[in-house]
Amino acid sequence: MPTPDVCHGDSADSWYHPTKIWTTLLTNRAYFGGLLVLNHSLRHHQSRYRLVVMVTRAVEEDEEYMEAFAAADIPTIVVDKIEPAPRDGKINKGTWEKLAPWSFTQYERVVLLDSDQVILQNIDEMMDVEIPEGWIASTHACTCNPRKLAHYSKEWVPENCAFTAADQATGTPAPITEDSHDNHHLLNSGTVILRPSETEYGALIDAMNTHPDVPRMLFFDQDLLAIVYRGRWKPLPYTYNALKPMRHCHAELWRDDNVKILHYILNKPWKSRTYDRADPIESTHSIWWDVYADVERNWAQSPDQRTRELWQNVVVPVVAQA
Repeated sequence: MPTPDVCHGDSADSWYHPTKIWTTLLTNRAYFGGLLVLNHSLRHHQSRYRLVVMVTRAVEEDEEYMEAFAAADIPTIVVDKIEPAPRDGKINKGTWEKLAPWSFTQYERVVLLDSDQVILQNIDEMMDVEIPEGWIASTHACTCNPRKLAHYSKEWVPENCAFTAADQATGTPAPITEDSHDNHHLLNSGTVILRPSETEYGALIDAMNTHPDVPRMLFFDQDLLAIVYRGRWKPLPYTYNALKPMRHCHAELWRDDNVKILHYILNKPWKSRTYDRADPIESTHSIWWDVYADVERNWAQSPDQRTRELWQNVVVPVVAQA
């Protein structure tokens, strides 16, 4: 893959570190409200690193949408479609473009985030986490399956979850060894620290096109990373990718004050302004809406008329108004 061009906003970039970035993927307008909250929370906590957003060709062709990125002063990288080779005439379509950062060799380090996350503390130390050459760092997948979803593996029960094996007092993740339960080798790709490398990127694309499990993968890039990097990924504490259901199913491990990145998997906060404030999981949506309120004030009350128009045209339609 050729090195993508980065389209920057209008403000000077000198304040940001030039060789390390945060990145996330957007494939349509639906997650733009989430992106604005992610970006605002990174800036609020004074990160020295820029969020550069991967957008697909379809997004690039949406001129008004691209204008909204510029209005938000969020630089973009246009990535080509990444898709596994057909098997028996079928393609496992998913968010395979999340593999693109391994090809961003203009940077020495990239931290991949999901746009349904909110940053609660400064996380710049992630740019200095030591990882061996050819490794990545990530957080374990939670395999408790509290909603008892039938299409998940029967092995996905609390006693097999890596977070059950973590140090409940300190949050230190359980070490991964060959003797660990297979679930402990699974990661959640909402947060991944990586060193871009054409060699690593090539290995991922080759595995995507050839590994026999690809047609059945439920979590696309996440499942592939767990296979390719088995024995070569460093587990981070859950606090760097705190999946909101864990506040209930791992209540002994969870500490509100320690969470650095809150991840809104499953139902998204921007889908409804109504939620159960007494529920340990749904109550976390108030955090997202508090950050969104700041974003909303900045855009809706902007002295620039076009910014206000973009707010109405691009953001309001994808974020619940009641």
